[in-house]
Amino acid sequence: MVAPLSITADTPDEVVPKSSFPWVWFGYFFVAAFAIEETLLVALELDERMATLWLILIALAGWIYWLFCVSRFHKILQEISRKHYPITSGEAVWKHFVPFYNLVWIFRWPSTMSNYLNRLQRVKMVSGNVLGAFLLIFMLTARFLDGGVGLAGILAVGMYMSAKLRKHVENIKGLSPDMLPPLPDPNLFKQLPAQPAHGGDDRS
Repeated sequence: MVAPLSITADTPDEVVPKSSFPWVWFGYFFVAAFAIEETLLVALELDERMATLWLILIALAGWIYWLFCVSRFHKILQEISRKHYPITSGEAVWKHFVPFYNLVWIFRWPSTMSNYLNRLQRVKMVSGNVLGAFLLIFMLTARFLDGGVGLAGILAVGMYMSAKLRKHVENIKGLSPDMLPPLPDPNLFKQLPAQPAHGGDDRS
């Protein structure tokens, strides 16, 4: 198991982040493009070298977008923790490119994130080592089996992490469903019965 990085403040005074959440789901457009290119390669018997080049470019674009999502996760964590969170957005990205250590890093940053969110108890997140294991499996899948399937799995992990972080932020705002006031009684919106019109006095 990979130990997470330590948090420099036990209970940071959290604030609502200014940065918006990444659209992790957008990455599935790259997955779809990958599947379409593979289908055309077989159905139309395209030139294999050219098709392979396109697949590499699509996979590279998808990987860049994934790193953008990772960067944005950490930017939000830095903002809500008033910069007490130990990993910066830049560090979260560039350590993916360090040979050999990158295999450790895909366990370490999810573990740090999971440990941070679970310790503050606004949400419950699975172990970062479990998330890292899934990321490793899907990265190996993308490298040796199918790039589209591997990228789809990586994005699925990212959507889970994004959902947990988003829920954490909603709880900071005090907007979680259990904190909202009860819905108003629907009867309040029923139209009141019409009042009889008052005419002038009839005097004979």
